[in-house]
Amino acid sequence: MLAIKLNLKKAFLIFCFAAYFLSLSSLLRAEEVVLSQSLVEAPGKELVVGNCTVCHSESIILQNHMDRRGWDETIDWMQKEQGMWELEKKDRNIILNYLSKYQNVVSGKGAKQNSKRRNQMFEFDYKPNPL
Repeated sequence: MLAIKLNLKKAFLIFCFAAYFLSLSSLLRAEEVVLSQSLVEAPGKELVVGNCTVCHSESIILQNHMDRRGWDETIDWMQKEQGMWELEKKDRNIILNYLSKYQNVVSGKGAKQNSKRRNQMFEFDYKPNPL
């Protein structure tokens, strides 16, 4: 009888460890997906990350697609309404070049773009980056 109780305890422990490792592996796979959805590695990315992700995550940048003028207006709005600091002219230009090239307006088949709104960012209250 004692041997059966020990075997049940061992089986239970094995089951717990297996469940733990399976959940851990699924979390790691989910993290890989999140990591694969990041900003394009290109000149200007460091300035974008260094100035933008202080207040919000990269995902907010990735969700928005605007032309250069739209991104410029968004920076103005963030400075005026959200307390963003003043950018040096050179840095602002690099950031705008990057965003207008890699996060430009989506067009073509399947594009979810409302032509009445060039800049959707003004209409939402984004939560700040918790980090």
